[in-house]
Amino acid sequence: MSRQSARVQRIAVFAVLAVACLVAGIRPQVLEVGRSGPHVWVREGNPVSLHYTQSMYGVPVEERLRVEAGHLVLFEVVSSDAALEYLGIETKGPNNVKRILQDFSIPADSVGNHLLRVGDRRIPLASIPADDGRILIRLTRPPLFIYLIHSLMELWR
Repeated sequence: MSRQSARVQRIAVFAVLAVACLVAGIRPQVLEVGRSGPHVWVREGNPVSLHYTQSMYGVPVEERLRVEAGHLVLFEVVSSDAALEYLGIETKGPNNVKRILQDFSIPADSVGNHLLRVGDRRIPLASIPADDGRILIRLTRPPLFIYLIHSLMELWR
């Protein structure tokens, strides 16, 4: 088989897969990190955490979230007493906060060395291109075909 015919065959298989995905209507739940950043397939109950250094007190902060019913639920913030008080959180430990989010953003020029953890993936937010000076983290439900295209693009970077 020639190189040209192998390429045509791969394109045909990809096209058939694309049509099948669109017809089936499969739409995975995806955590989108910036418009051109990673797109991570997540399921109900999956943990997501944001780690950074709080700028006023210089202490580490971990914001623990969970994927629930198509939203991100912030259920715990771990840090020093002073940082928690600064954030308006009165207690320590699990369920010390409950906020339901569809998305959140981090300023691109933040000095907190923000790191997003999704499963076993560690995503330094400083490495993500910003849009309008912010890095938007949000849950989406793209067609499976679009998710696969984003995944292929990530492999080539």
